[in-house]
Formats: sequence, C-alpha cells, structure tokens
Amino acid sequence: MNLEDKRQLFEAFFTLPFEVKINLEQIEQNHAFDQQGLELEIPYPFKLASELNKIDNSNSYMNSNQQLPNDVSRILAIQNKKIDLMLSYLLMQEDQQKHRYSTTRFGAGGLTVKSNNNWLIGDKFKLKIFMPEEACAVYCFAEIIGVIDNESDKLYEIVYSVIRDEDREVLVRMALHQQSKQLRQLALERASQANENQ
Repeated sequence: MNLEDKRQLFEAFFTLPFEVKINLEQIEQNHAFDQQGLELEIPYPFKLASELNKIDNSNSYMNSNQQLPNDVSRILAIQNKKIDLMLSYLLMQEDQQKHRYSTTRFGAGGLTVKSNNNWLIGDKFKLKIFMPEEACAVYCFAEIIGVIDNESDKLYEIVYSVIRDEDREVLVRMALHQQSKQLRQLALERASQANENQ
C-alpha cells in the first residue's frame, strides 16, 4: 500500500476531536508488519476484550427489546459491570507510561497525536488504544502518514495499517458513540443558549 492508499484509508472513516489514551511503541523496519505478525503478538487481554465485545454484540436476546424481569435485568447488569471492571484492570496492566500519549483526533481509520518526537512519515508502531469507560481496547500496527508542525511540537497523523476486522468494527462503534455524545452535548448547549437569549 502506498502513501496515497494509506491517506485514503485514514480519510475513509470520519475523525472527531476526542482524547483517547494510547501507547505508541516504535518498531524496527524489519519487524513483521503484516496480519500474521499482528496475530502472533496481540497481548491476551486485547484478544479477551475483542471476544467479549463480539459476545456482547452477538447476543440477540439482550439486543432485542424484550423485557426481562427487573431482578434478572439488575443482576445481569451487575455481572456485566463486574466483567467490565476486571477487563479494564487487565487492560490497564498493558498501559506503559513511557509509550503513553493522548490523541487530539480519533477515528476508525486513524488518529492524530501531538508529540515533540522527531518521527518521520513511514515510521511504524505497535499501537494500543485504551477506552476503559467503554470496556474496550484495540491492539494494531500503525504508521505515520502526515506531520503538521505546530509551534513547540508536532501533530502526527497515524493510520491503522494492520488491524483485525473485528477491532476495526470496535473502533467504528467507539467513534460513532463518541460522536453521538458530542452531538447531544452540542444540542444541549444550543438549547441552553436559546433559553438564555429569550
């Protein structure tokens, strides 16, 4: 895939201003940067997160609007919360402070991160994306496709170059959920301003 193809992949999915905690660990050019290499090194907690997410999304009974008795519903919600908390704990063990960054923009095709590192277009990374409030995380390979000079540091556009399909779906849902929350907040702010102006 050439740089233009990677740029199209980055832009194929919308990005939004959103801060997500990530780990970026630069890898050598001779590192296995393909699907097989990715599958071999994904840490177990990320595989577990992906499997649990798949189970949640495929549970047709829970996704249908069928009503459960209140007690059963409450017990299931408590058990689900316990699992989410344990999973978040396991995933946080994978967070390495020396590789920690926060995104300025986030999407299902890529992200933007601010850093004072002197990375170059084409530099490759192991990328860990953490969203504990969503009880999900993604591990993939990524690379820099754009650099924007910004006063004291730089903004790096990073595309997810090698990612499992199910993890891309997780990122799509995460981005849509965050966009929905941002749009709701914007609507509330506009309604509040309209009330103040009356």
